[in-house]
Amino acid sequence: MVNNQINVRSKRAMLNIIVSLLCQAFTLVCGLIVPKLLIDNFGSEAYGATASIAQFLAYISLLEGGVGGVARAALYKPLAEGDKRTISKIVSEIQRFFRVIAYIFVVYVLVLACSFKSISHIECFDWTGSFLLVIAISISTVAQYFIGISYATLIQSSQRTYITDIINISTMILNTFLVVCLVNFGASIIIVKFVSSFIYVLRPISMYIYVKYKFKLPKENCKESNYLKQKWEGLGQHIAYFLYSNTDIAVLTVLANLKIVSVYSVYYMVVTQVDNIVASFSSGMEALFGDMLAKKELNKLNNVFNYYETLISVIALILFSVTALLIVPFVSLYIKDISDVNYIQPVFAYVLIIAYLVTALRRPYHNMVIAAGHFKQTQIAAYGEAIINVIFSVLLVSKYGLVGVAVGTLLATLFRLFYYVIYLSNHICFRNIGLFIKRIMTNIVAFSLISIVGLFFCRNWDYSNYLMWMVAGLVLTILASIITLFVYRIVYKNDISFMLNKVLKREK
Repeated sequence: MVNNQINVRSKRAMLNIIVSLLCQAFTLVCGLIVPKLLIDNFGSEAYGATASIAQFLAYISLLEGGVGGVARAALYKPLAEGDKRTISKIVSEIQRFFRVIAYIFVVYVLVLACSFKSISHIECFDWTGSFLLVIAISISTVAQYFIGISYATLIQSSQRTYITDIINISTMILNTFLVVCLVNFGASIIIVKFVSSFIYVLRPISMYIYVKYKFKLPKENCKESNYLKQKWEGLGQHIAYFLYSNTDIAVLTVLANLKIVSVYSVYYMVVTQVDNIVASFSSGMEALFGDMLAKKELNKLNNVFNYYETLISVIALILFSVTALLIVPFVSLYIKDISDVNYIQPVFAYVLIIAYLVTALRRPYHNMVIAAGHFKQTQIAAYGEAIINVIFSVLLVSKYGLVGVAVGTLLATLFRLFYYVIYLSNHICFRNIGLFIKRIMTNIVAFSLISIVGLFFCRNWDYSNYLMWMVAGLVLTILASIITLFVYRIVYKNDISFMLNKVLKREK
């Protein structure tokens, strides 16, 4: 019975990773097609406006992210025990909470729609145009809070993230196809965004249908249930991640201009796609940690955490080091016909990449905190990151522009990483902090070696077209993989041997 449970967990973890990688591949392709199409046809300012609106609307995700984490932590135990009544009560409580959030969000959208013209100083839209653009982009988010969040949370907690990824892939492909058609037929950007939002409404509807027929939860009258006791503490836990993703654009919108926002968005698009690929390798790991904690399998949990941290470190080092070497040549090709603003920003790109590399390296620690449900206990990390990011971004943006906001994000992210390391060592995993120091030194050595070799290789390379860029990417990825695995083989021989054996066994 125990072996069967382990096999089920392993198979779901592997399926989550495979489908998540597939989802990121489609996200990468579609994410390159749509922004390019919008910038070419509507200009940098219009595209910057859509990116800015999306980020302003994302402020409401503070509530989703914090409470979503608390809800997942609450679901792990009843899911492990097969307690459908408790699961149903928790899902019902999530729905009630987010119904209130949806009403708040509607009011927030109307305020933003009425004021966006004045706060953004946008010139390519009049007041009516900016109002309609905000409404268009907000529709799918409203549907998400009214219908989808509770079901998405249940699906993720049950180690079935692959279901939400399959739904995301389907809607993403349909959206990209329709956007291409609409732009070629001469539709305005407002019409394009309205259609996109209606397509993404299909996501929560699909998740509702899946949960209804897969879980068959009993109806529970539980208006007074209180399974999400830490929901307000969870808000603080999520603030740091939210600020990491959204503060930069908000600061640039208010203190700079939308053309600069467009520049930021292009680099942000590339870096976040790389981060999402890294995150795909951790798909379902939070649920696995939660299951092990619920069953008090502490020794097994520490072993899995070590392997997971090694896997994430290796993947992150390879992908982010190659990205650091190739992002500016890519942007040069991507916007070669656009001259309304300077998109070539190498220093900003490098700082932003380092910030996201740190975020990737801290992901195992963040997942463990959520799986353990330690939201109230780690609020200092959340609020500290929030304060650091806002203060430094605002102080540095006027003098250093894009680089300033990226530095603010990096400093905030480092703070939260160090806090997590100390907290897990003292309260959850009881790991020696020396293990983290060893890991960081290994990562610094590997990243430095890749940068030195990569810069030597790139010095005289011709990036005049996408084919040459892809060839360089292939060569650099091979070099980065060899260097990273060589360094890790020396320092973490057992971890690398374990992972290689797993891969070889699966191939056989």
